[in-house]
Order: sequence, then C-alpha cells, then structure tokens
Amino acid sequence: MDSARAEEQAEWAQRYDADARLTVSRSTTPILSEQTVVATETAIDRFRNIVANGGWPQVSSSHQLKLGTNSPAVSVLRKRLIISGDIGSETGASPIFDSYVEAAVRRFQARHGIIETGVVNQQTFTAFNVPAETRLRQLETNLVRLRSFSKDLGNRYVTANIPAAQVETVENGAVVTHHIAGVGKIDRQSPVMQTKAIQINFNPFWTV
Repeated sequence: MDSARAEEQAEWAQRYDADARLTVSRSTTPILSEQTVVATETAIDRFRNIVANGGWPQVSSSHQLKLGTNSPAVSVLRKRLIISGDIGSETGASPIFDSYVEAAVRRFQARHGIIETGVVNQQTFTAFNVPAETRLRQLETNLVRLRSFSKDLGNRYVTANIPAAQVETVENGAVVTHHIAGVGKIDRQSPVMQTKAIQINFNPFWTV
C-alpha cells in the first residue's frame, strides 16, 4: 500500500455496532397488513419533511468506503445516514469510517434489499444517491398498493414481494417464515395478482 492510500485507511478496532439503535431486527409484521399501511403513512410524512428541507447529499468516492477508511466522503456519508435516520446525529461528522458508520450502512443495506456487508460498494452508492423525492413517490405509490391488497386475506396466506425477491408466509396476523425467491425476468415479468392456492408443487422436475 502506498503512503497516500495508507493515509486514507485508519486503524479502528473498536466495535460499536452492538448498539441496539443501529440494528435491524426481523419483523413478524406482514407486508400486507394495517400496521404496514400505518408505518408507510408515517414514513411518507417523514420523507415529505426531508424533501422540504432539501433532501440529502450525494455520496461519491473513487473507491469503496469501508471500516477504517479516512476520507472526506465519509463525512458526507454520515450526513446522508443521519438524514435518513440510520445513524444518530450525536456520532458527529468525522471523516473516519468507524463501527458506528459500518453498522448504519448495514442497516441501510438491510432496508434496501442489499447484502449486508457494511461496505459501501457501487450498488450501495447507487441506493444512497436515489433522490429523496424519488423515494417519496415510491412510498406514495406503495401506499396505494398496500391499501388495495391488504384486505380480506384470511388467516393464512403467502405474499411474494417481487422487487425484494422475498416470500413470507403469514398465519394469524404474524409472519411465520421468510424465504428468498427469484421471481420473473425483465423480458418475462411476473404479474401482480391475488389468487387462492389449491396446490403447491415442491421441487418440480427440471431438465437442463
């Protein structure tokens, strides 16, 4: 490692990511539920305030940001994480990527369906830099969908979240199991639908 790169990488052995405020727990609240509708309405109000206050800064860097990185881009990253509520303002504006920032990045990645590495790679940069106005429009669109699909589902049902590539099974108002599911392709998209499941074919025959 050359001297310039060495200056960008700081030693940071302390671990603060055990802070309960910076973790994302697995929720048992179904996606299609009144609780999710209320949570989305609350998020819309918060994002309207974020947009009204100018949104959040664009995070840019010529290389990945990870634990130990010392760079002005980390200060911008901290501000971005504070605005979105992934880290507390009390953590300051230090240019060092410490364990608080790593935990906050993991939280952000978990909320956006990105593998939780704690490293800000290109995929995470892209997600960070989606404008707050765009996120607000997505929430408003999803609220309409949630209200439309959250009625008369019965006590037992399965929900396939196509964009998140996830499936959850629900019984008596609580999520019982979570599964990863690849659904559809760009040229063969899965339809948005509701149906009664009368048969499930496990491990169907497949010829390569």
